[in-house]
Amino acid sequence: MSPITLPELDHLDRKILGILQRDARIPNTELADEIGLTPAPTLRRVRRLEEEGVIHRYVALLNPKLVHRDLMVMVRVNLDKQTKQGFEDFAEKMRARPEVLECYLCLGGTDYLLKVCVRDLDAYQSFLVDVLAAIPGVRNTDSTIVVKQEKYTTSLPVE
Repeated sequence: MSPITLPELDHLDRKILGILQRDARIPNTELADEIGLTPAPTLRRVRRLEEEGVIHRYVALLNPKLVHRDLMVMVRVNLDKQTKQGFEDFAEKMRARPEVLECYLCLGGTDYLLKVCVRDLDAYQSFLVDVLAAIPGVRNTDSTIVVKQEKYTTSLPVE
């Protein structure tokens, strides 16, 4: 297995990334003005960052309350056995579930940490009983209902 080559990011690349994380729909001309370049080299830099995989994708961030998905639950999951196949099977099932926004394989006392976003407590109970508890190999779950989100960002520090 060959080592991954990480792209070199100069100060203009980092400025571009910071701006695009704030507003991915900014017109190229405005982006160019903000970083102090003309539009053509700015666009070339953005395309290079996309091709190199630094910019993974563009998304619209929705207001959970306005799409009736305002109950957020953090769920710790432990499996009966920590085997490669068990991990792969569980992860595949979670990737297929639209209410599971994030799924992390963890080290320590928890095998998986899930971020689940549903309509209400009844919907979460259904997910817990009909989905999680029905997966072979799930030993136990521990749910924490989020009362208030104090910070939310999708921006990574690039400076």
